[in-house]
Amino acid sequence: MTTPTPMKHALSQQGKTPSQSQHGAVATPPVSTPFSAAHAASAFSPHGPRSSPQQVKKSPATTLGGHPSVPAVNFDSPSAAAALSALNMGSLDSGLSGFLGRTSEDERAKRLDAMIDILSQRKGLVSEAGLERLAKRLGLEVFWDAPVGNEKKKSLIIAGAAMELSIDFQKDIVLSLSLNFPESADIVSKHAAAAGEILLKDLQLEDGQLPLTKSLAGFADNFERLAMLDKLSLNPGLNLYEAVAGVYESLLRLHHWEIQKLREEPAFAGKRDFEIECLALCTRSGRPTMNSRHKTGLSLDYWKQGRNFKSETPEQTAEMIDNSKTWSLLIGCTSLNPNNPVSPVRISDKWISVDVERMPLPDELGPVVDWLDPPPTYLPTPEDEKSDPRVLLHAPRLPEAVFQAVFDPPIHISADLWDKIRQLGVGVVDSAPEKLTTFDNLVLPQAPNTGNLKSSDQANAEARTTVCHKKIPHFAHPNESKEVQIMNHTNTLYVYEPVYGKTLTELTFSHPQHLVMMLPHLRQYVFLSILLENSFEDAGTNITFSSTKVSPTTAGDGTIMTKTNMDEFSGFLQSGLSGGSSAGIRQEDDAAAETERGANETGKKLDLNIDVTLTILPVPRLQIVFPFSENKTANILLEIRENGHVHVEAQNVLDEENMMGKNGRTRRVEDIGLVLEALEDIGKWANFLVTRWGN
Repeated sequence: MTTPTPMKHALSQQGKTPSQSQHGAVATPPVSTPFSAAHAASAFSPHGPRSSPQQVKKSPATTLGGHPSVPAVNFDSPSAAAALSALNMGSLDSGLSGFLGRTSEDERAKRLDAMIDILSQRKGLVSEAGLERLAKRLGLEVFWDAPVGNEKKKSLIIAGAAMELSIDFQKDIVLSLSLNFPESADIVSKHAAAAGEILLKDLQLEDGQLPLTKSLAGFADNFERLAMLDKLSLNPGLNLYEAVAGVYESLLRLHHWEIQKLREEPAFAGKRDFEIECLALCTRSGRPTMNSRHKTGLSLDYWKQGRNFKSETPEQTAEMIDNSKTWSLLIGCTSLNPNNPVSPVRISDKWISVDVERMPLPDELGPVVDWLDPPPTYLPTPEDEKSDPRVLLHAPRLPEAVFQAVFDPPIHISADLWDKIRQLGVGVVDSAPEKLTTFDNLVLPQAPNTGNLKSSDQANAEARTTVCHKKIPHFAHPNESKEVQIMNHTNTLYVYEPVYGKTLTELTFSHPQHLVMMLPHLRQYVFLSILLENSFEDAGTNITFSSTKVSPTTAGDGTIMTKTNMDEFSGFLQSGLSGGSSAGIRQEDDAAAETERGANETGKKLDLNIDVTLTILPVPRLQIVFPFSENKTANILLEIRENGHVHVEAQNVLDEENMMGKNGRTRRVEDIGLVLEALEDIGKWANFLVTRWGN
């Protein structure tokens, strides 16, 4: 069984470090594929139309941004004039000049628009007026169905080009909701009920919740995804709900085929359905879902945290994996940017052949996915133009929309991988093009600047060190005491050659194959980020880095210590890997002091110092050093490869003396990587090796 090809052409192992350039890498020759453009994509702005300052000022009786919780500002009122006078701002014009700065009218308008955008982030509360305002702001038609006779409920009808939403109210309380796509194909209408249930749950009050207290934010996020497809659709001629549903049908066909192939592999014989499903999600082409995990629309899941966790029963393991954090691509559509190389959206469910597989070429290793290239989708000629003979001389019109994938959550990658993704012919959105930040600083942000006079770019380019103190549950052997013990860890991270990074938030694409080709590399950096966060990040506290180079044998004076919340380890304590009984956080806290006192009385050392050196190029590597036994220091070099696979490049912990485990099983070098993949935490992993293999 083959895994998805990471890229049509292998990624270059060359990259950029901050010492090379502050303005990006040297351009690489573009990749030419049947589904990509010839040149790298340029960033485009995802912002839609905004209200102008003139519109806001002319409507003082309305609310800013269409939100009832933000009152309008009347700069001409006596109270506002008194406030401006108290602030020494004088008249309205001079007051605005003092507030916005003495700049041009355009600059002042931009700043006021930015203020309105900030205020517009608040969606308001669930109410009849709130939902009506939201629908109008999204450009949809709204009308009320008045109650008949003695009925107390009334209905709000929201209509668009291809969508109808009916919401029944009674005194600002939502009673029911109905979502329909009346003129759409069956591949769309069969998902309407599930999407409607998500929207209804966003509007209904929780037990004990009072009317006019529920936020509209959840409903707004889900409904806006549907409304964007409707806004870009044309009736008749262009139904973008069908475009997205067609991509779903093709990806689902691929997913089912990959699951069948995994079941046929001898290495996975005896695996349960949820294990095969998770394996396909994390190592193959992902798992497409429609209206799942309380999000409307199409999602392509490609990573699960704790994917290799084991619990006491298969049912508990399946529930744990199902409820764990998931990384997904939210697939929809957005407006076409003329400066973007991505071709317009195409409506088809034939992105992949019915058989999915094709015969491999002589230079290919089978099986090979049979991707197809659907024909373009053209817009129909408007009725009022059909009689014009000049219309026949023009080329058919293409849609002004393109497929979009939003990263949920956003992920951090190296600038080198960023450039390679752009060369696929996708349009990557750079949310902060002017900001130069290293990859490690994106994953583990610095604390606010306290006295460092260097610029942020200069500070980013320097080597740095961070030290984090943690308390780790002791891995008692199954034959030993079940008592919970706590080990004190000092984890030190060294980054001697920082590499610039970027944050992937969204991109546009013309073929779903582009997404599948990226997945192995996205997983690589997602898993690397998880390792760094779990091992060096303190919940609720920003980590501060030192620009002082520190020897791996000592922490030095330039480092900042942090503590870690014990909650992050509760899941593992119940996983069964510790060999002990399940223990809650309160038990850990109670046992910590007693364990430390016992260790002091018996002379048994429960502390562990772990030094980790991170390098990103040409492939992410972690060199990890820690005391392994009384006469040996562990020195292990790991590579984080595609699909989050941990490859052991070098190690000194397994030899003839401890190759055979206490359970009679022969230990393998690859087990070192497999344990880290399961624990997803360098501290827990080192603890496991020391307590299970080092004695």
